Amino acid sequence: MPRFLAGPLQAFVAFAFLAGLYAQIVVIPTTAADQVELFPPYAPFRVPLVTAAIAFVACGQAALLGLGMLLRRASRGSVFEPSTLTWANVVVGAAAVATALAAAVFGYVTLSDIPSPADGMDVIGLWLGTAAAAGVGTAVVLLVLAGRHLLVKAIGLRTELDAVV
Repeated sequence: MPRFLAGPLQAFVAFAFLAGLYAQIVVIPTTAADQVELFPPYAPFRVPLVTAAIAFVACGQAALLGLGMLLRRASRGSVFEPSTLTWANVVVGAAAVATALAAAVFGYVTLSDIPSPADGMDVIGLWLGTAAAAGVGTAVVLLVLAGRHLLVKAIGLRTELDAVV
């Protein structure tokens, strides 16, 4: 990968990582506190949902870390080394954990009797959002696993080629 592409991509990954950190520290807790202040019956649901949201963002950050390291290897031309699989595994694992978290929140929202200040559309939106996140997450995990499988094949072919040459 050309360095003129890798540099901006790595900068974007670093910015996204820092944005996730800001969301974990400021945005998620503040938004949850504001919602509980506006509608006090949300109070019992605040801690589990905030914890899940912060963990979900942490999974995204772990995936960004793995992606950043893969970009670094690509810019150096060392993608087809066996140690690259470690970072591919980090991306797969982070995506799988994020998908499991989304599915768990979907189950929690489905089984909980969450009150609503109006017509219940906010709870339905949360329910549909977590269902969509679990579905999309499953697709992402499968795609990343397919990419990892192709990387394993390419590393094997590169190893054979190096032995021949």
